[in-house]
Amino acid sequence: MGNLRGLSVFIVLTLAVFTSARPKSGPNQKCKSGPVDLVFLIDSSRSVRPHEFETMRKFLIDILNTLDIGLDTTRVGVVQYSSQVRSEFSLKTHSKLENMVKAINEIVPLAQGTMTGLAIRYLMNEAFSPGQGDRPKVPNVAVIVTDGRPQDRVAEVAAEARERGIEIYAVGVARADMTSLRAMASPPFEDHVFLVERFDLIYQFGLQFQDKLCGIDLCLESDHGCEHLCESSPGSFTCHCLPGYRLNADGKTCSAIDLCAERKHDCQQICISSPGSFTCDCNQGYHLNDDKKTCSPIDLCAEGKHDCQQVCVYMGPGVFTCDCNEGYRLNVDEKTCAPIDLCAEGKHDCEQVCVYSGPGIFTCDCNEGYRLNVDEKACSPIDLCAEEKHDCQQVCVYSGPGVFTCNCNKGYRLNGDKKTCTPIDLCAEEKDDCQQACVYMGPGVFSCDCNEGYRLNGDEKTCSPIDLCAEGKHGCEQVCVYSGPGIFTCDCNEGYRLNGDKKTCSPIDLCAEGKHDCGHVCVNMGPGIFTCDCKKGYRLNEDEKSCSAIDLCAEGKHDCEQICISTPGVFTCDCNKGFKLNRDKRTCTNMDMCNTVKHGCDYQCVNTPGSYHCICPEGQLLQDDGKTCGTCKSANIDLVLLIDGSKSVRPQNFELVKKFVNQVVDSLDVSAHGTRVGLVQYSSRVRTEFPLNMYHTAEDIKAAVMKVDYMEKGTMTGLALKHMLEYSFSEAEGARPASRNIPRIGLVFTDGRSQDDISEYAKKAKEAGITMYAVGVGKAVEDELREIASDPVEKHFYYTTDFSAINTIADNLKLNVCPAESQGEVEVKDPCACENLVEFQQATMNSLDQFTQKLASMAARLEQLENQLLSRK
Repeated sequence: MGNLRGLSVFIVLTLAVFTSARPKSGPNQKCKSGPVDLVFLIDSSRSVRPHEFETMRKFLIDILNTLDIGLDTTRVGVVQYSSQVRSEFSLKTHSKLENMVKAINEIVPLAQGTMTGLAIRYLMNEAFSPGQGDRPKVPNVAVIVTDGRPQDRVAEVAAEARERGIEIYAVGVARADMTSLRAMASPPFEDHVFLVERFDLIYQFGLQFQDKLCGIDLCLESDHGCEHLCESSPGSFTCHCLPGYRLNADGKTCSAIDLCAERKHDCQQICISSPGSFTCDCNQGYHLNDDKKTCSPIDLCAEGKHDCQQVCVYMGPGVFTCDCNEGYRLNVDEKTCAPIDLCAEGKHDCEQVCVYSGPGIFTCDCNEGYRLNVDEKACSPIDLCAEEKHDCQQVCVYSGPGVFTCNCNKGYRLNGDKKTCTPIDLCAEEKDDCQQACVYMGPGVFSCDCNEGYRLNGDEKTCSPIDLCAEGKHGCEQVCVYSGPGIFTCDCNEGYRLNGDKKTCSPIDLCAEGKHDCGHVCVNMGPGIFTCDCKKGYRLNEDEKSCSAIDLCAEGKHDCEQICISTPGVFTCDCNKGFKLNRDKRTCTNMDMCNTVKHGCDYQCVNTPGSYHCICPEGQLLQDDGKTCGTCKSANIDLVLLIDGSKSVRPQNFELVKKFVNQVVDSLDVSAHGTRVGLVQYSSRVRTEFPLNMYHTAEDIKAAVMKVDYMEKGTMTGLALKHMLEYSFSEAEGARPASRNIPRIGLVFTDGRSQDDISEYAKKAKEAGITMYAVGVGKAVEDELREIASDPVEKHFYYTTDFSAINTIADNLKLNVCPAESQGEVEVKDPCACENLVEFQQATMNSLDQFTQKLASMAARLEQLENQLLSRK
């Protein structure tokens, strides 16, 4: 070990080379100290900042530049540690300086915790192992560089490493802990422990070793301080001790080897030490056996070597104590015995009296009036009351052990004999505090009561008068009047009078009793209250009693077109000369319009009240413009409407669809021999709402349409077309024979894409001579509408984005069909075109003329009937 310590000192010397002066070698010379295995253990925890780690990297490279690197000279390994340990290169990895420098420059810090103890154990078990390049009989030197306090234990593992011959140098920077550095380093600490303030000052620790560089014999040339022996090595020295002594931790002084203190002996009890040797002895009470190691205990009682009067007690090897027989106590001399009087000493558990019965024995007794309990220690007082050993009539009172007195129950008092009792009547003795009446309830007990009309209060002594009105204990319908304790009378509110039963009330009707001053009408407003009103045609004056007639004509509150005639609150209308009062009794009609307006009739103008109409000669028909005459009239047709009842239509929109159908019906001349209408609804299935032959008037059809229930679900337009072709236009459902040349028209109304194929039956319907119209709204598909519609397509399909606009389609959808000319086509016209607006106005005037003619005819008939009645009178 001496050679190891001497050789390893060169490390400290080389650490100083790159900054200190070199008096014995040039700057490029290597310091040769013989072979050594050197491992650097560097701290790369997170507390070491990047620039500090770079300073430590440069520090390692500068040291390597001073060493004689080689497999047969100095071998170097580098290990970094934080929370884990990682070998950067081992003692056998590199034999050339430049390879080591390259490896050091490639080190990446671990940047975790500071597990220094774990790193020293790795150093001891792995880094300095033959497998990692450690050489036998070559000094092992470790240099630990750290900047903080270890997070694990280092003292034990560092001591174990030093015992294995590893010389440890501890270099601390900045935050390093000096106690931890000394626990790691080899002695002497002044040669193996270094602490600097920051990383850029790490070079300073080498200055103190520049005198030890390159082979100076420090044992001869310095004050080495070794207590016993000094052994020199290149650049260092080692202290040694004489046989029987070992070197202390300071590396200089020696201490005697105490085999006893180190437990390196086989004595059973006592070890007596000398430097490097020992002898055995025994504890007091034991003697050393013949083997000079073990001991046997000494029993003085068994050997009769004692002076006890009664009993000897073995207490251990060579030790005894004296004791006494039962009932005796050991005297102060701890040898002789004396009898024990437990009563005299008070060492008994008798409650009252202790009786001495012999050494250590006693019995218990009791005082007068007490008896001894079963435990023969405690005493109980004698209770003559509880044992019924008394002559009291009612209550026996315990007054002490064996003593009693008599007493009475509540409500009784003790007689003169002090034994018997008499009941107490507090009412009779007037010993009560009742305000009105005292009621005897038993011996010493009473209760209070009250006179009639009063009630006992909560204190059960005083009385309060009873107010039946306040307590609601009365039969009055409206008002209760307090008349004294327990007495009341009834009364009524204003506007009411008390009935004969003196409890209930009846309302006073001043109008019925004629107690008012109204000019026309008295109105009862409640009990005893009235207000005045007027007869019809009159209004109440400011005195709120009298009335004045209302002149509606004078006040302008009438709607007569020409003349107003007034009566109270009522008026009638009349007309100027040349006009006739209409049936509305308000307006007036010019009786000769054919001569006062440009009527434009093609043939003849006929007056009607307030209007006119045109007529044509026999053999000609009035055309749609209501003025010209021609040979074609709107044809009779068989019309089947297919309406979409799918879920996407929604209930509120379906109501608009039904109104659309009725608008179409309004434009037709419906009758059994005229136009016939059938209705089919479809969704995922098809349902005939009514066939062509069911209804023969427009009103019946429109009423049936409004009763149609919404189907919901899918959109099977193709299935609906098939149903129309095969059933709706059959003679069984009212379609007239094709031989009669009655046009067949199908109108499809839908709001979306069909869920089945429409092509086949749309084509078959048109091939069967049915004129098809397609009306779409919302998400209806234009291509499908065009495929359904007859040619020319532009005249047979119509589309709008909103359900609210479909009434425009109905207004402009005219079925003007002449059998020989249009084969039942229906024109869908632009409602905004000028000619269509004129056509609409003309058609409206024509309808009004026809209606006026009917009214004139009816008026003439009524006038005729009126004349007949007058003639009969």
